[in-house]
Amino acid sequence: MGTDSTQGGEPLPRLRMDELVDELQLRVDTIRGARDRVHSLLQAVVDVGRGLELQQVLRHIVESAIVLVDAEYGALGVIGEDRKLAQFVPVGIGDEVRERIGPLPQGHGLLGLLIRKPEPVRLAEISEHPGFYGFPEHHPPMHSFLGVPVRVRDEVFGNLYLTNKRSAKEFDAEDEAVVSTLAVAAGVAIENARLYEEGQRREAWLAAAGDVTTSLLSGRPRAEVLELVAEHARQNVSAVLGVIVVPAEGTGGLRTAVAVGQGAQAHTGLWPPERDGFLGAALTSPRPLVSADLAHDPRVGEEEAGLWAGLGPAVAVPMGAGEAVRGVLLLARGKGGQSWQQPDQPQCRIPLAVPEQP
Repeated sequence: MGTDSTQGGEPLPRLRMDELVDELQLRVDTIRGARDRVHSLLQAVVDVGRGLELQQVLRHIVESAIVLVDAEYGALGVIGEDRKLAQFVPVGIGDEVRERIGPLPQGHGLLGLLIRKPEPVRLAEISEHPGFYGFPEHHPPMHSFLGVPVRVRDEVFGNLYLTNKRSAKEFDAEDEAVVSTLAVAAGVAIENARLYEEGQRREAWLAAAGDVTTSLLSGRPRAEVLELVAEHARQNVSAVLGVIVVPAEGTGGLRTAVAVGQGAQAHTGLWPPERDGFLGAALTSPRPLVSADLAHDPRVGEEEAGLWAGLGPAVAVPMGAGEAVRGVLLLARGKGGQSWQQPDQPQCRIPLAVPEQP
């Protein structure tokens, strides 16, 4: 891990600093409130810019926004490549209540409106908006609402959602200006954190490749090397399960070479052709295949689906290159886990120069 910039480093990322300062100056001028509110805003901007771990940065953005506008609840919805919510970072709702509510939002109703039309939205009563989709059972009551897009460079990364202003019936224009200003700094902080994590991930893959190469040169058994590949990959992308399958000679199907992580013991043995739809497709694919929800993926057969219970986003990576693909590495996160984005996927196919003998 690198050094956190909160300890002796720059208080804000240098990335796009001139653009950030110019934008903040324009937005701060629109805030009519007292000096202490402007000071609180600028302090929040500095605090948000300190982080390097992306998940911590996202949560800190929401926490800062809640304090700035005196909201009861807040969340940041991250938009995925499919234009749905790939991640949802809520603050204010306890773990027990969140568990009772069930799956996190996917981007329907009012949340979907903000995805399709990324502009600030202020409402005195959420339920009166025509795009209101309704709350799931056990969801706490919410009334006033403020939604603001968060952009990274020129693309919408996600949206900040704030509800139930404590000190007034609804959020006002000044609240909107404050959160919009914070969103500008948030975009820069998110970009900085992403670049940092990409660098960390790249270093981890290089270290893993070196470890595997050393194991090969030392003559370790093929099964041990495969397990090393799967475990390194699983850890590097925060997956709960890693499985490597290879063609099973004479059967037309696949067989599990190694499985590590959650429920690994359930993924041993042969995979008949009718059960290897997703993995079989990855074996002949020119690029990694991504599934938003492995247990319910249409490429997964009914019999196979039971094996993936409790799993969610997954990626299947061909191992090898060109016609020399020798297997598939499957990496899966837990149900409701963060969806796979391009930087999460191994940056190239994993060349597996492992002898074919078991």
